[in-house]
Amino acid sequence: MRKQNGKRLAAAVLAFACIAGMAQPSRKAPVTAQAATIAELEAQKEANNKKIAAYEEQLRQYSQDQKAEEAYQATLTGKISAIESNLQILDTELENIKAALAQSDVEIAAMENTIDRQEEDIDKGLKEFKLRLRAMYVNGNDSLASALVGATDFYDLLSKYELISCVARHDDELVNGLKDELEEYHGNLTTLEAQKEQEEQQQADLEAKQNEMKDSMGELQKAYADSEAEKKRLAQEQVNANKSIEELEEQNRLADEAEKEILEEIRRAEEEAKKRAAEKSAAEAAAKKAAEEAAAKKAAEDAKKAAQQTTNPAAPSPETPAAPATPTPQQPATEAPTQAPTEAPTQDYSNASFGWPCPGHYYISSTYGYRWGTLHKGIDIAQNQGAAVVASKSGTVIRAVNTCTHNYGKSSNCCGNGYGNHVIIMHDDGTYSTLYGHMESITVSLNQYVNKGDTIGYVGSTGWSTGFHLHFEIRKNGTAVDPSGYLNY
Repeated sequence: MRKQNGKRLAAAVLAFACIAGMAQPSRKAPVTAQAATIAELEAQKEANNKKIAAYEEQLRQYSQDQKAEEAYQATLTGKISAIESNLQILDTELENIKAALAQSDVEIAAMENTIDRQEEDIDKGLKEFKLRLRAMYVNGNDSLASALVGATDFYDLLSKYELISCVARHDDELVNGLKDELEEYHGNLTTLEAQKEQEEQQQADLEAKQNEMKDSMGELQKAYADSEAEKKRLAQEQVNANKSIEELEEQNRLADEAEKEILEEIRRAEEEAKKRAAEKSAAEAAAKKAAEEAAAKKAAEDAKKAAQQTTNPAAPSPETPAAPATPTPQQPATEAPTQAPTEAPTQDYSNASFGWPCPGHYYISSTYGYRWGTLHKGIDIAQNQGAAVVASKSGTVIRAVNTCTHNYGKSSNCCGNGYGNHVIIMHDDGTYSTLYGHMESITVSLNQYVNKGDTIGYVGSTGWSTGFHLHFEIRKNGTAVDPSGYLNY
């Protein structure tokens, strides 16, 4: 009986050793909105969830009777791979929702501008129409007087057939134009309300996906904590923690030196950003002043024409309709714009405007905070050797170091003041910057502009690094902040 159990155990070990070979994590292409619909992404995620549940059941069986560590690790690797696939899908869904929210903001802003313009046009047409009514009343139109007395408001007045029949052909066109403008105006108000309701739903979807991302990230951390690779890495971290005082002091000295250089680079970039912002503000102020002066001049001319018509009104007749005092809504006067074209919104949704810097890899081996008596200024994204590193947000490269060649784990610094090959990007707002450290190599250069999601390098272990990982920092006005409050999840 014992012999048969031994054979079964050996067979299990062999089977899961095969699984381990097939389930090893590989570099995955990011899931994109073009590659699959939301329904297809959800179907992929559901399939992964089933795999995760099956792996968890196997893991429980192995834990209970301590069978075959190799088989356990193989199953754990499969579970990790399925969780990472789900996280990649969630990352894509989050980016899609954010893009939809940004587009909604643009559409809402455009509709609000249209409504504001229509209100101005309707007000202008109403003033002209009142002048025409006054002129006709002065000329003794009794049917008009009856219509005016019986009307409860302007819309009621427009609806009275007697009024429309008593005005000249040109005035009839003016009335119809105002009615069409009012109908379009109310239709746009309804559209605006629907757009705002849709945006509220998109915001709710975003929050739900962010919570799901957090839960999956936590599950991934737990799975990795049991993996053999992570146990080895933690053992090396413990060795580093037991370094001599001299080594720790050297590490702190390098960190201080690197911090000074980084702050200086950020300070210079911020000054440049403020200078550009001041120049842009001055240009916008000058354009606004010119537009206001043009609008005031036109308003004065319109008022003068209206006063002349009021002082010397001409009696309208069917044969010779009076000319309008001001342009009709169908033929608006040309005037200088008073508002700049709508731009893409800069609002941060729950501060989560920074994209994940290492797509397809979500294991955080070290978080932001104090460790070994010093502040760890960012997060370490591990188990991702050679993976692509992308810009978390659009901006300009203000620091690019690519001189390190010692791409392997080590217990001392080799270059880059501990950061190894690294890149710092100053983002468009001039407030935030991001740092990407320990890369094998970088693909960008100093002063190059990069868009969010552009590849800037590849994960390595250069500088003072015990293993392959990406060190990622977010800085606000030069000071490191916890990235967890700004990333997708």
